[in-house]
Formats: sequence, C-alpha cells, structure tokens
Amino acid sequence: MKEPFDFGSALRRIRKQKGYTQKRLADVLNLSETTISKYESNTASPPFETVCEIAAWFRVPLDYFAPNGADDAVLLNGLDARQREIITELTAIYIDKNGEGGLSSNQYELLGKIVESFFCKA
Repeated sequence: MKEPFDFGSALRRIRKQKGYTQKRLADVLNLSETTISKYESNTASPPFETVCEIAAWFRVPLDYFAPNGADDAVLLNGLDARQREIITELTAIYIDKNGEGGLSSNQYELLGKIVESFFCKA
C-alpha cells in the first residue's frame, strides 16, 4: 500500500532550505507559528490558497508540494531562455534510459553547452 503524501515534510524541507524559522514563515503568511507547526506535523492541512502562497513565496512550483514533487521537480527559476532549453534537453536525455556506459556525443555536447552557459563570462 502506498504511503500517504507527507505535506509537512515538504514544507519543513523547503522552509529550512531557504533559512526560515517557523516564526518567520508564519509572519510572512500572516499565520500563527502554531499553524505552521501543525502543517509541518500533518495535524492540519493548509487551504489551497495558502499552499499557493507558500509556493510563490519560496519560488517553487506547486508540484513541489505534490506526491513525489520535491524529488521530481526541475526548478528553472532565475534561468534565462537558453539555460532553460539546455536543462530541458539534459532532463530528456537522462530520462531516456536507452544509453548505457559512458556519455554519448549528444551528452558531451550538451555538457559543453551547460559549462558555456552557466560558467563562461562573455
């Protein structure tokens, strides 16, 4: 039997990654610290509007708070159009399980694009 989704863990993970305390997040959302604690312990569920507000505040897709969302999400926030295209291509290559062994020529080419796009200054 599949385990139920743990919204609280996803919220706690992103809150800590972003360096927020429960109090600070509560203040941002105009909620009580107790409410945030209840969300994180799964003793209360936030309304959809609150989940949307949390996702917007932390700049993560709503999928982050869906089952497997934190593990499967590829965040493109802050990337330019070319970098988004590269990440999309890279994701597609690694989703395709056909290749075994070393990197293909397409993968090497894509890695070169990544290095150039993210690390080389024009």
